[in-house]
Amino acid sequence: MVQAGRPAPRRGGPQHPLLVCQTGPGIGLGHLSRMRVAAQALTAAGLTPRLLVHGGADRRADDPPWTLLPTGAELVAAIDARLSDPVDGTSRPDALLLDLAAGALPAGLAPALDRWRRHGVPCIGIDGPATLHPHLDGIFMPSFRQPPWLDGASGTAPVIWGWDCLLLPPLDAPPAVWQPPARPEVLVLTGGSDATGLGAHWPTLLDATLPAGSRLHWVRGPWASAPCVPHGPTRCDWHWHDAPAGLGPLMQRCSHAVTVFGVSAFELLQHGVPTVVFSPYGDKDRSELAELAATGLLAVAADARTATTRLATLLDDPVASARLARQARGRGVGGGGARLAGCLAALSFPTTNAAPAA
Repeated sequence: MVQAGRPAPRRGGPQHPLLVCQTGPGIGLGHLSRMRVAAQALTAAGLTPRLLVHGGADRRADDPPWTLLPTGAELVAAIDARLSDPVDGTSRPDALLLDLAAGALPAGLAPALDRWRRHGVPCIGIDGPATLHPHLDGIFMPSFRQPPWLDGASGTAPVIWGWDCLLLPPLDAPPAVWQPPARPEVLVLTGGSDATGLGAHWPTLLDATLPAGSRLHWVRGPWASAPCVPHGPTRCDWHWHDAPAGLGPLMQRCSHAVTVFGVSAFELLQHGVPTVVFSPYGDKDRSELAELAATGLLAVAADARTATTRLATLLDDPVASARLARQARGRGVGGGGARLAGCLAALSFPTTNAAPAA
C-alpha cells in the first residue's frame, strides 16, 4: 500500500467521501436507505461520494458509483483496499461515513479507525458505530433523541442529533391534508427481512380484525419469506408488493399504516400518514418507543397483536387519525441529508489523498 506523508490541512472539508453500509437478513435495508439519502445530498452539495455496500442489494439508477461486497467478505479489508487503490480511476476517498448495525460491527474496526484517522482520513459514525466514539472524528445520529450513552461520556467525538437529522428521501411537495378515505387503505411493513417471521401469522390476524372491505398493501422485503395468505375468502382486499424500489408512492396512496420500528416509521411521519408502530424485537427499542409515544406523533403498540387492535380502533376514528396526520406534518421530519452535507463541509480535519498504511 502507498505510505501516507505528513497530513496537510485542507480547507473546505472532504470532497470524495466513501459511504459504507450493511444490508442483508437480520439487518434489512435501513442503513442503505439512509446512505442513499446522504449520497444524494452530498452530490447536490458538489461532492463526489461513493458507496460500499456490505451485503446484497440491487443498484438503482440514481445511486452513485458503488461497490457491492459479499456478506462473507471482510469489511475492514475492503475499506483498506478502496483507500489504497481507487476503483475505475476515481479519486481516493478522503473521508469515511460508516452506517453499520451496532450488533454487526466488524472485528478490528476500532484499531482500523485509529489507523485511518492517523493518516488523515476523518471517520464519521452514523448511528451504530457511535459505540466506538473514542475512535471517531464525529457522530451523526439520524435520531430525534439524545443518545443515552452521551451523558457522562468522556472523550466523545462531536455528536449531532435531532428531528432534522433523520436521513429520509426529500418530498417533492408537502403532504396533503389528511382526509377520511371512502374505505381504509392500509400499508403494512415488516422490514426488509421480516426477521421475526410476522408474515407467517400476522396476515390472518389483520384480516380477521380490521374492518371488512379494508384494502391492505403488504410489502415483502427482499430477504423476507413469502407471507402466508389467509385461507378461504378474505374479509379484506389484499394487495401484495414484492420488494418495491421505493415506498414513497405507497405511502402517498395509503390512508393509514402499521409498521415495525425503523426508518420506515419516520418516512411515514414525513408523509403525514396516521401510523401504528411497534417493535417485534423484545426490549430492544423500548426506551425510544416510549419517548416517541410521548410526542403523540405515532400510535405506539407493544406487539403485533396489540398493534392490530390499535389499528382497527384508529381506522374507525377519523378525528384521531386526522390529529396524528396533522401533528406529523407539523413536526418537520427529515432534512438530514442536507444537514449531514453541511457538517461534512465544515470539517477542518487534516486530510491527505495518500493511502493509509496497513
